[in-house]
Amino acid sequence: MNDELSPLMEEARSLIEPMAVYSFLPVTNIDDDEVRLDDDFSLMSIVLSDMLEPGQEVVPFVITVGPRLEERAHADKNLLRSYLLEKVADHALGKAEDHLKSHTGRRLGPVISAFNPGSGTGELFTIDQQEVLFKLLDPAKNLGVQLSSSFMMIPRKSISGIFAATREEYVSCAHCPKECESRKTPYRGKYQRAKKTQ
Repeated sequence: MNDELSPLMEEARSLIEPMAVYSFLPVTNIDDDEVRLDDDFSLMSIVLSDMLEPGQEVVPFVITVGPRLEERAHADKNLLRSYLLEKVADHALGKAEDHLKSHTGRRLGPVISAFNPGSGTGELFTIDQQEVLFKLLDPAKNLGVQLSSSFMMIPRKSISGIFAATREEYVSCAHCPKECESRKTPYRGKYQRAKKTQ
């Protein structure tokens, strides 16, 4: 098995093209579920409005590992090889997100949360908010990542979101009852808004 996997992994590595576009922006205002960034862009999100504070700096981002590995996986007629290549692409994308989170975290603070539109049940930060991130960062121009009419990214092995310092780390899996292989933490129940001090 190793004799078959090693060349496949080497080929996969050669096809990964990690790229990111991001920006440090201040939260200028929070009004109900509307979070205003730099006075020009507004995101609607229950969890962002609950966990962020006016005046703090956040990092909107889009990351991709490019189309080549995804195209290679799609073209392979061997289902096992195709599946393994897809998993390598997912792993590479996760590593790229971890790297950018660590890099920006040096400036943001010790506890960094990643908020990704559509993650978990999709109710706390809806997938349509990717449209705001795309207007803000223009990943089509900067990375070659397009947004479809259904708010899916092309290439698929791409991710968008907000990095921000928070009191405790937010992980969307904690509030999502779906069973999936990418779960990062046990389900802890429906999200409950924190009681903000006045």
